[in-house]
Amino acid sequence: MGYIISLFIFLTIYVFLVKNIKFTSNVCLVNAIFFTLIYLPYLALVLVVYFDVGPYDWNFLNTLPTANVSPFCFFTLPAVMLLPKKIKKYFLLLYSLLTVGMFLSPTLGIIDCIIKGTKFHLHFQLNYLSHYALSLFGIYLIKSKQIQLNLKDALISCFIIIGVCFVMIILNLIFDTAFFGLSFTGKHNIYNNVLVNNPYLSALIYFTGLIFVLSSSFILNKLLNLNPNNKTKTR
Repeated sequence: MGYIISLFIFLTIYVFLVKNIKFTSNVCLVNAIFFTLIYLPYLALVLVVYFDVGPYDWNFLNTLPTANVSPFCFFTLPAVMLLPKKIKKYFLLLYSLLTVGMFLSPTLGIIDCIIKGTKFHLHFQLNYLSHYALSLFGIYLIKSKQIQLNLKDALISCFIIIGVCFVMIILNLIFDTAFFGLSFTGKHNIYNNVLVNNPYLSALIYFTGLIFVLSSSFILNKLLNLNPNNKTKTR
């Protein structure tokens, strides 16, 4: 029942904010709020899991930035906000291109817990909150005209996260690890699920899913910004 209630609350708030999120003259304040809702719950989650299971348990390892795209984005958020504007815009646009993925990950995760009857853990909600907040942040960044949603910049942003994935593959080959689940030595997984036995096919599925998320988020944000009443000036 706890997961059903949390899913209802998250989705209700999410839909309400998507419908009502608008440009505000105090962009810095709104950005600070989003930063707090994304980073602090993530940091709290890492600490809670660390003190609960220790540094070697897979539950803790899954909270680290090497685990997958989500924790990587959460962890690097403070550094991104300090980057020069010419570089930062591509990382901010990347957040917008992950809107769909950051929404689907917690939603499907909660549904999976409901189906499996998983015991309710309060600290899971911290993870879900960070995901939903980053998804909304991506939408707000475009609505507030802090970044431009054009194909050229979007492709550069896509290459950033795809490049990170390839770096993880190289590290996995060198150290026999399974960062991002992109291992070719039998440790492969996609968000802790082994969908196929062939690691190369698993990697292909991973990249296909990532490209789908990036492209669908691009289309979604385009649709959300077709509102003729959105007359904010481009920065």
